[in-house]
Amino acid sequence: MSSLVESSEQQPSLTTHLANGLEVRLLHRPGTTLCAVLVEVRGGSHDEPGDYPGLAHFLEHLVFLGSREFPPERGLIPFVQGLGGRVNASTRPRSTRFFCEVPAAHLDQALARLLDMLAKPLLETAAIWREREVLQAEFSARARDCRTLCDAALASALADGHPLADFHAGNAASLKLESPAFMPALHRFHRDHYQPGRMCLTLISPHPLEQQLELARRYGEPLQAGRGLPEPVVPPMLPLRAKRLRLGVPGGGGRLLLAFAVAQQGDALEASTAFLECLVQDDSAGGLQERLGVLELSDGVHLRLSCADGGQGLLVMDFERVEDADCVQLEAEVLGWLDFLRATAPWPGLWEERLQRLRQRHAELAPLDVAMAPRLPTREEVQALLEQLRVECLIHLQVDDSDCASNDVSAGFPLNLERLEDGSGRTSDCNWRLPPPNPYLIPSAPLAATHTQLPARPGLPEASGQGALFLHWQPADSGVPHGLVPALQRALRPVLGGAAGAGVTGGLKAEQGGITLELLGDVRVLRHVSRDVLPLLQAPPLWSLAQGPRLQRSAARRNAGELPLRQMLQHLPGLLAAATEAPAVLKAEALAHLWCQARRQGLVVGDVVVDAELPGLPATPSVLAGQGGRTWHRLEMEGEAALLLFYPLDPASAAAEASARLLASLLEPAFHQRLRGELQLGYALACGFKQFGPHRGLLFAVQSPRESVAGLFAHLQDFLQRQSERLAVLDQAQLDDLRLSLTQRLVRENTVFASYARQCWLDHLAGLPVDHCSRVHQALTELQPGHLQEQLDCLIAGTTCLALANAEPPVPGWHLSY
Repeated sequence: MSSLVESSEQQPSLTTHLANGLEVRLLHRPGTTLCAVLVEVRGGSHDEPGDYPGLAHFLEHLVFLGSREFPPERGLIPFVQGLGGRVNASTRPRSTRFFCEVPAAHLDQALARLLDMLAKPLLETAAIWREREVLQAEFSARARDCRTLCDAALASALADGHPLADFHAGNAASLKLESPAFMPALHRFHRDHYQPGRMCLTLISPHPLEQQLELARRYGEPLQAGRGLPEPVVPPMLPLRAKRLRLGVPGGGGRLLLAFAVAQQGDALEASTAFLECLVQDDSAGGLQERLGVLELSDGVHLRLSCADGGQGLLVMDFERVEDADCVQLEAEVLGWLDFLRATAPWPGLWEERLQRLRQRHAELAPLDVAMAPRLPTREEVQALLEQLRVECLIHLQVDDSDCASNDVSAGFPLNLERLEDGSGRTSDCNWRLPPPNPYLIPSAPLAATHTQLPARPGLPEASGQGALFLHWQPADSGVPHGLVPALQRALRPVLGGAAGAGVTGGLKAEQGGITLELLGDVRVLRHVSRDVLPLLQAPPLWSLAQGPRLQRSAARRNAGELPLRQMLQHLPGLLAAATEAPAVLKAEALAHLWCQARRQGLVVGDVVVDAELPGLPATPSVLAGQGGRTWHRLEMEGEAALLLFYPLDPASAAAEASARLLASLLEPAFHQRLRGELQLGYALACGFKQFGPHRGLLFAVQSPRESVAGLFAHLQDFLQRQSERLAVLDQAQLDDLRLSLTQRLVRENTVFASYARQCWLDHLAGLPVDHCSRVHQALTELQPGHLQEQLDCLIAGTTCLALANAEPPVPGWHLSY
């Protein structure tokens, strides 16, 4: 039985079932060069045997380690990484998802690998023992992750016996490989759940539906049908065992989580949440964000679903709480706002506008993101969700740095948790209002251009009407004033929120020791947005300037709670630019002086007109000087040993970039295989060609719970030495395949307007010629194995390297920086 439907974007889709029970969903998406494959297995962590917590998550890892037709070195991960694609998996309460995105020409090879690894994984004993160490490393890192601990604390408040509070992450102790009963249990779980009758295959591709269906049949029909399983009984989340909690997390302070236990939402839960998020994020006058900011209760909120599956889950409103804010009053304001939304339903005008915004976002997504995204909700489904967002379903969780001196355990993680007395009963006296119509969606009178001159690059023929504006200001005398960027970000939020709803994205950020503004989207809307943004940058409300230092301190506290490797990646761009910080600017006169003296660089891509005077003095980009020497930055941070090595290109020529990019595409799969798969150093690692503002080069990073920084450095050096052996046997056919794959990837990136425009900007900042991209393509055609060896020899010599670590350098020869 199959059904063919025409989507709202005129993209036909097909849903059918194969004879063995495999559900197949196909979407024809013309105009894209990529395709997505998603397989959802109806079996997750709540279906695993109680004797082996984490078995479902463990199996998700194991199936990637080779299958009957594809050994590990030819499996899905190295195949997709070699193409520059995306690949991952996730274990949910009642399902497990496996997904990848590759060039459309390689859809059949990706599908063959994915289905073969799910149906016929090798499950070799040695690989299983090694992978358990990887899972143990992941568990150790998650035990210090603030979001993981928050979710565990919320789970502890659910009805007694709910499986969310059980241990499902898995670690070396719970996955008892020593037990004779473990492997039979693993095989039984795989046989019961990883069968076509419990799988749904989704393909999104530019290929016609008939061609997609033929591929689905070719690789899906050979899968052997399994036995039927009874539908699981989903236990209720209510009544709650606790209503108000406080969680102590080092570095995780300044947050308040309001979580609602929701159920019986069917497949509408994620869709309805996406619509609600549009309303939560709105900064219009009379809305939630504006109200909480005026009362200095919260600096922002993120809406997410935790452990959602089968129409049941926790809808979490995660607030960046202002220091010493009254959490009880913040809760009262949120509940009052939700009451207002229920009372004003069905939101005429607003409903249609926000639904169109979701539809527009969906149309702009890459194929894999389309496959993962929820469908559009109905008005009745959103109202049904709102009906459950009431105080009786609410868990109030305060997060700070305190030590609650408790020994609670939830979801397998030890928690510093304390129950609080009921503080409810307050109400909000706010005169709530629905957001007004988006001004950027309303036709307005033509604007007279001020003829601001900026360097320009042409747009893309396939992205007609799309444009980009990039501006960067470098303070004349010193660094960026403390708190200025978060203050300006706060002032711009209402404007940029409306712009995003009209198809213009971007924002303001501290970058390369200065301030960068980026706007991308419809050139007609972008013109009006820039007219509003540029004056506001120069004369923001004084209250936003006053809040800037506090906002920056709050952001620093949040960043300190991140994994060490993530903190290092955040520090790296500033170190490359030798960024400094100046005293805070709190008065309009001082800010005006800063803008008048700042040096400005800018670029427009496409037919962009700027209708406002640009602050600052024009500056001509200079050719980027080489980054000489070996500098070791020791960052004081707790947690596992972490090391990051960045090798800047010197010089940043087209030939050097071509060889660096090609070498990176060769090294990335091998890096993951060696450090994660063979050495089990940890699951947090990164490798590849990276760009940080004008700086570009090769990056290697790893974090480990079982190795020191000195050990990590030795392993990285050993890895680089081993690659000389691989290059020595690299034949012309293999080189041609690598070159073709990289060339195709660069061509694809240059057909996506946002990535094309950002690359133009990065090249401009680096002082590279306009035709640098075409020169890189030409250099790729001339590369030989000897060029790759020369690039590798530079890495091995390490004469130009920037290191970040949370320990001293293990060998001499480094310039130390603290």
